[in-house]
Amino acid sequence: MPAGFSRSIHAIATDGHRGSIAGAAIGALLLIAWLAWFFLARVGRYEASVSARLEVGQAAHRVEAPLDGRVAAVHLDLGADVAAGDVLIELDVEPLRREIDDKQARLAAIAGQMDPLRAEIAARARALRDGAEAARAHVDEAKARIREAEAGARFQELEAARAVRLRQDGLVSEADAARLAAEALSRRSATEALDRAAARAYVERRAGQGEQEAELARLDREAASLEGERLVLEAAIKGLLAEIERRKIRSPIAGRVGEITVLRAGSFVREGDVVAAVVPPGELRVIAEFPPSSVGRIGAGQEGRLRLDAFPWTEYGTLATTVERVASETQEGRIRVELGVRPDPASPIPMQHGLPGSVVIETERVSPASLVLRAAGQIVRVRGGAGG
Repeated sequence: MPAGFSRSIHAIATDGHRGSIAGAAIGALLLIAWLAWFFLARVGRYEASVSARLEVGQAAHRVEAPLDGRVAAVHLDLGADVAAGDVLIELDVEPLRREIDDKQARLAAIAGQMDPLRAEIAARARALRDGAEAARAHVDEAKARIREAEAGARFQELEAARAVRLRQDGLVSEADAARLAAEALSRRSATEALDRAAARAYVERRAGQGEQEAELARLDREAASLEGERLVLEAAIKGLLAEIERRKIRSPIAGRVGEITVLRAGSFVREGDVVAAVVPPGELRVIAEFPPSSVGRIGAGQEGRLRLDAFPWTEYGTLATTVERVASETQEGRIRVELGVRPDPASPIPMQHGLPGSVVIETERVSPASLVLRAAGQIVRVRGGAGG
């Protein structure tokens, strides 16, 4: 019995020694494996964005009210496709249209005055031309009569002079000589009377012609004044029509309505108020903002993942991104990073402009030992700075 008990105790001791050796061996292997992982393995180091947003390659165009006005009609639907120049909002133009109607009525009245006025001017101009031609004919006729009378007077004067000579020679009686002298004087007086009558008729015709010319000039001035008023009214109407066009707020580009301001007929807008934003067609990209501590760690070509706020990544997954551009300076305490996004055809996530989310970028792959040493170094620097 004592011998059996002794052998049992010896066997138990032998098994315990063997178990200790096996446990030590397993522990050594685990330690070696952990040290190998700690120094040789590579883990990713990531930078997370403060904010991110899906945007098209071109910036969305803000549509602003060009002037103050009351909204008359709204043709805006969120997400609707629009072409360049499509009317989005119409402002009230009723006062302008009333003013146009008034000016068009005045234009119609001027047109009614201009037609008979032009006809009268044309008739007076013809009468003036006809009167001038008649005056020239009368002058020519008077000159011909004067020449005829002058010739007759000279002939009678020659006959009277010859009769005086013949009377001196006793060939003609004194009565005949006196008669011939009287006829010569009568012919000369008649010639002078014709000359004076022609001069008087010329002056009278010139006076009448002057009055006609003055009346014609007055009518021309009246027509010119009406024509000037017509041109001013037409220019004013064109200006009012242009003002009406200004009150039609149009889309500056072709694209899709991405944002709208809630407006309805009767609302009032101020000059410069943003009423909508039109997103141009194009490829989507990610605009992300990172904290200043990310400067120098993020570079072009690095890979990242986009998580959208409206689509939980645990259910919908993430989208692959690649860093394209990194801002060289911070703005408002953040650094801007632009990333290209690769849509997954199998992903249920809709690719739409304006979706917010966050981006995680893998900046490098290092060993766990390096991460621990960096963390220790930061702790030492912080404590050293606090102690100093």
